[in-house]
Amino acid sequence: MSATEPANRGGIDGADESGKRIRRAEWLLWSVMIAGLLGLFWTMLCTAPGIPWNAARLAPSFALARGLPIYALRDGGAHLGWFYGPVFPLWFLPVGFLENPTVALMLATAWNAVTMLAPVYALVRVALGGNGAAAWRATVLGAVLLLANPITQSSFFMLHVDAVCVAGVLVACTALHAAAMRGWRPGLPVAALALALAIGTKQVAVMAVPATMVWLWREGHGRLLRAWIFWLVVCGGGLAGIFLAVFGAEELAFNAWLVLSRMPWVGGGELLAARLMEILRTGWMWWLALAIGWSLTRQRWSEVMAGEHGAMVRLLGWATVWQAPLGVIASMKFGGGLNSLHALSYLLIAGLVVAGGVWARQGAEEGARGVSGAWRLRMAGAAVLLLGLGIDFRDALGREVVWTPYRGQEELVAQAKATPGKYYLPWNPLVTILSDGKVYPFDDALKVLWVGKLEPPVEAIRAAIPKGAVVFYQEPSQSKFVLNYFGAEARKDAFPKREP
Repeated sequence: MSATEPANRGGIDGADESGKRIRRAEWLLWSVMIAGLLGLFWTMLCTAPGIPWNAARLAPSFALARGLPIYALRDGGAHLGWFYGPVFPLWFLPVGFLENPTVALMLATAWNAVTMLAPVYALVRVALGGNGAAAWRATVLGAVLLLANPITQSSFFMLHVDAVCVAGVLVACTALHAAAMRGWRPGLPVAALALALAIGTKQVAVMAVPATMVWLWREGHGRLLRAWIFWLVVCGGGLAGIFLAVFGAEELAFNAWLVLSRMPWVGGGELLAARLMEILRTGWMWWLALAIGWSLTRQRWSEVMAGEHGAMVRLLGWATVWQAPLGVIASMKFGGGLNSLHALSYLLIAGLVVAGGVWARQGAEEGARGVSGAWRLRMAGAAVLLLGLGIDFRDALGREVVWTPYRGQEELVAQAKATPGKYYLPWNPLVTILSDGKVYPFDDALKVLWVGKLEPPVEAIRAAIPKGAVVFYQEPSQSKFVLNYFGAEARKDAFPKREP
């Protein structure tokens, strides 16, 4: 044995001990993250049933489960206000068969969270060549950052069509990437079906079609373009044919196209500037994480962006570039909002692919050479996660969350069932679907139709409302437009007001 061996052995033992401490610290960090996210997840389940908008958005699923129409023509009075494709109500259809609204809304909220996060994990894992450990870390980071932005956090507490739309596009990107980069044969039809479902959820997703074509061409996979267009036509046309046959061509054209096309602008340059400033202000945690990640990994950027990692990042980038303009337009129309700019989610997920690539490369290097000295990257990652989790809780508490399930919906349903036809809840059609088995006019639907100069006949609206019913608005409600259709006394409290 040489004289240098004891010293080397001491150095190796020290490195092993240091590595164990780092791994224990990382295990503790990720445990705290998961426990914190589970706590937030519980508050979502408890709080979501008390948000009136959730009941209204889930009402079409309950209507379908009971054989009631979710689309009405202009001359009809019982408008649910479903001005999108039918995929979202179908996606939540299983909970629509339940009779307990609290359980249904809690399950729908849980399913909504899975819908948002499962495609993120799948996409990152495929981009990283099947590295599950790096993919789940990136997914946890993604959940923390999504919840740290009030705009994207609302998609967890509120049932938005945007969450299902984004999920469809992400699944399409995942399957298309697998088909192009690895020759996965089912990839093209799976991607085409997912993209068709995304468009059937929210119409703006149609811009993902040219985005995928540009990506295939730019990445040197032009040979797949013909097959990709074929599967888009087959899946898109087949799905459209089914929907038109089931829901009615005229009904779908009126609600999913004509109504939206008639929505007026609510602002110009000033509104656009306000939207952009709001994005910058609410997304500060994203920009901080991006700045830290860029500063610590820019020297290895070319390595991380090489191969499949970079191809997926570019695919998400094209999806953002093509879809963002239509999202901006939608946000500046009547009824639009910041949620229409959901293309920003693709940029965040592109960053998660890069982060996952860094974790995967770091793990491989440590496995080959022992513990690396990249303590700055570890500390920065830990700081982003802990700060983000703190912001998550701060913003959630600002939403006045509850820690036990809100059961007010149950009480309303029980009261309405005791006297069917005696209550009319303009902002909560779900209750009377359960109690009366009928669709009554949704306040927001009538307001939208009036703004678009497509107002139904007053007689049809009044005929769709139970005679002598008590009108009950569950606050907070965004409008009291239905009061315009009652007597002069009621019209005094209506907003916005229309001419008698």
